[in-house]
Amino acid sequence: MITGIVPDWLTRRPIAHRGLHGASHVENTLGAVEAAIEAGYAVEVDLQLTADGGLVVTHDSTLDRMTNATGRVADRTLDELRAITITGSDETFSSITDLLALTSGRSPLFLEAKAPVHPAAKAAMTSAITRALSEYGGAAAVMTFDPDLLALLRKALPDTPLGILAGGEEHGSLVSRFGRDMLLHTPRTRPDFVSYYATALPHPGPSIARRRGRPVLAWTVRSPMEAKRLAPYVDQIIFEDFRP
Repeated sequence: MITGIVPDWLTRRPIAHRGLHGASHVENTLGAVEAAIEAGYAVEVDLQLTADGGLVVTHDSTLDRMTNATGRVADRTLDELRAITITGSDETFSSITDLLALTSGRSPLFLEAKAPVHPAAKAAMTSAITRALSEYGGAAAVMTFDPDLLALLRKALPDTPLGILAGGEEHGSLVSRFGRDMLLHTPRTRPDFVSYYATALPHPGPSIARRRGRPVLAWTVRSPMEAKRLAPYVDQIIFEDFRP
């Protein structure tokens, strides 16, 4: 049973990874977000910090994969990014303000903050997220791979559900940080939930979190068979490529 201050909406619905994307919509676009909401799912999207301290909805740190442009997202202003068309779509990049205006509390939002490297940029990202959520009345959670960013968010957003991500194949150091050092960073980060790489489950770290009343999400689940395998170990899934 999930106990503590964790809201029940955190695990009530399967979570569409980068929105409900595929043949009709490109990942991390407002179209994909709207499709997920209409299908009755919660929504996960990624946030990157812009050159002028804004937040843009995209996963990659560079523009190359998703657009005909090149270079780092962090080197462009929010207005510049909102003018760039996303490949395979008639949409441009969206700001967090665009996102929150669209969702308007209709479905839970899971915001994955892609942490910058430099401490000043982490602080800027924290401020931008705090500003955006301060006037938002809907259900929203924030998660990140970076314990240092999570600690800043915890101070700034004491009443917002915050989660730690871990377990990814390209994040081996974070696997060990979460598994070995969880007790070291937990006092300052105080994560309300854990989001863990699906293929790495079951794992002792998330199991400890569940025993302590913190729900565990699995990312990214790509088939009904994988969802069934994970059911004993997690409280909800972040999915794509199928509809649970």
